[in-house]
Amino acid sequence: MSVSPIKRLRHASRGVAGPVLVLITFLVIYAIMQPAFLSSLLITQFLNGSAVIAVAAVGEAVVIIAGGFDLSVGSALSVINVLLAVHMGQSNGSQIFWIVIALVVGGGIGLVNGFLIAILRIPSIVATLATSFFWGGVALLILSQPGGAVSMTFSNWFTGTYAGIPNAFPLLIVTALVWLVIKRTKLGISIYALGGDREAAIANGVKSKSTLLGAYALAGVFYGIAGLFLTAETASGDPNAGGSLLLTIFTAVVLGGVSLSGGRGDASAAIVGALILNSIFDVLYVIGISSFYTSIFTGGVLILALITNVWGAKATERLRGLIRSATTRANDDDTTLGGTSQEIGAR
Repeated sequence: MSVSPIKRLRHASRGVAGPVLVLITFLVIYAIMQPAFLSSLLITQFLNGSAVIAVAAVGEAVVIIAGGFDLSVGSALSVINVLLAVHMGQSNGSQIFWIVIALVVGGGIGLVNGFLIAILRIPSIVATLATSFFWGGVALLILSQPGGAVSMTFSNWFTGTYAGIPNAFPLLIVTALVWLVIKRTKLGISIYALGGDREAAIANGVKSKSTLLGAYALAGVFYGIAGLFLTAETASGDPNAGGSLLLTIFTAVVLGGVSLSGGRGDASAAIVGALILNSIFDVLYVIGISSFYTSIFTGGVLILALITNVWGAKATERLRGLIRSATTRANDDDTTLGGTSQEIGAR
């Protein structure tokens, strides 16, 4: 691997501080408006309400950083949800077995997407739109209407607390750490390089097909984790459970500072984006705005985030251009000065 993809990783994955500051601002506003938010119960509810979107958004962000899109995330969540609700038993052995199956199914869905996009060269939007309908139909075949059930033990593994700490908290931390480790591997560096400049990445030795397959499969595993949490939170199955989450997931990705043009952002910051979105909804709820307006506000927030994202990227490029120009001029001046000094010395 050449040096340029590594440099791209260092520069492209910056920018987490901004979303974190935005999150802190909204949490402070919410805490002032709702002092009870600082209680263990409401903090647990807040994290539980954010976890599904947060983990799924990490998977979506991985694909976007690689230069693609995945519209099948909602259907993937639905398939995993109904599988668990219908087939998972009450015993610990059965639950552990189906947790593994959920991760495998998620990864498999991602691999199918990757195969269509990387091997058959179908555009990512078209391919994942098709698989979204396909997996949505599979979910309906498994469970034609809301039903099924999961044990309270399983639900508590994800939505409960341990020693006063919400179980969702370590889940989100581990999810972020997994990506922080992966992005420094050959696969992670290749994902950033491929999304930033496909032709340059290939010229530098990045294997585009295996990178895309790895990116979509990794995203699918994150969808599997999100599907586990969705099932634990609802304690039942619904073939349409993930259908309405696509817009929210994309909004969380953009709020986390991930560029939809690919190659820039940090997938773990999508977790922060999901927390920001949930805190906005909580503030709206406190001031008495009906939940019927949720989609309108989500769409509005996405538009504003996209505008900020695009303007911020342009401003950053201009600043880098000015710095490069200034550096070039300074080097030219130093060269001229050095040549003049040598001339004087020769005389």
